[in-house]
Amino acid sequence: MGAMLEAKLVDYLTAIVGDRPWLEPARRESLTKLPLFLREKYQILRADLFGRKAFLAIQNNPDTSEPSPTEYAQDIERLRKVLFEDVILVIENVPSYVRNRMVQRHLPFIVPGTQMFLPMLMIDLREQYPRRSTHPKDRLSPVAQVVVLYHLLRNPLDNIPLNRIATELHYSAMAISKAHEELQSTGICEVERAGKSLFLRFKGNKTDVWHDAEPSLATPVRRTEWARWGANAGAGAVEAGLTALSSYTMLTDESIPTFAMRDKHLVEALRRGDLFGSPNREDAEVRMESWSYDPMLLSENRQVADPCSVYLSLRSSADERIQKELNTLIDSALR
Repeated sequence: MGAMLEAKLVDYLTAIVGDRPWLEPARRESLTKLPLFLREKYQILRADLFGRKAFLAIQNNPDTSEPSPTEYAQDIERLRKVLFEDVILVIENVPSYVRNRMVQRHLPFIVPGTQMFLPMLMIDLREQYPRRSTHPKDRLSPVAQVVVLYHLLRNPLDNIPLNRIATELHYSAMAISKAHEELQSTGICEVERAGKSLFLRFKGNKTDVWHDAEPSLATPVRRTEWARWGANAGAGAVEAGLTALSSYTMLTDESIPTFAMRDKHLVEALRRGDLFGSPNREDAEVRMESWSYDPMLLSENRQVADPCSVYLSLRSSADERIQKELNTLIDSALR
């Protein structure tokens, strides 16, 4: 069972990171210090995951009874005391409600092909299933959303060839080509050709474009985690959420500030040690938002997230004070 699960693990990690992960058997002197039942229950490997060393405890045999998060927590604690490093369980055939309880308890685990939860790296990847759109206007992709917001906030993109837009926004020509097809199909803009070049034509002024686009725009926030700053505190991050809203308005910020980074930049910051995952709010210095696009690209001063993205990240809030300030924020941003 352990060998089969290890093979599934390697395939799963290779598909995620694009390269075969580094794995090696744990040293024998370390294993001899473990209780016999743990050596029989798990195959122990050392691994480098996203630039961080850890031990993988690969389950040898599936539990015949219902798996218990409490038992898994006890196993992790016993393994940590002997191995002196992070320990990640590799398991399978675990019901979703058990995985949810493990997430609530911040127990690191990987179920190959289904879910990877590494709280020390602020990673929670779950199996995704396609959903049919229930809205007449589909959500725009992150790239198409950036095109709209950049046009509204930074620099009008009318009369600029698509290849120059790609260069200006640091996306590939193919990504911008797909984005213009989305924008055209939703009616947010039209596409015109002059010679060999394609150009976007947004309809109306900024307020008109925002009114047409907003139903198709999504929050940029993919996930949120508590964290602590490392050696290079704040590098590559901008104020976001309520912290950004308090910078734009008279609203008071929370005791722990909120910052944002693009998802892949966040992984790099964790690998470099610029940021460390925190198990709970009490130990945290910052609330980190992982974004689907780079907030630096739309930020005017590279310190505070742009007002439209802040609006989109908070528009579902039930707090009337926040809603009032968000409306004021958008009105000011689109003048």
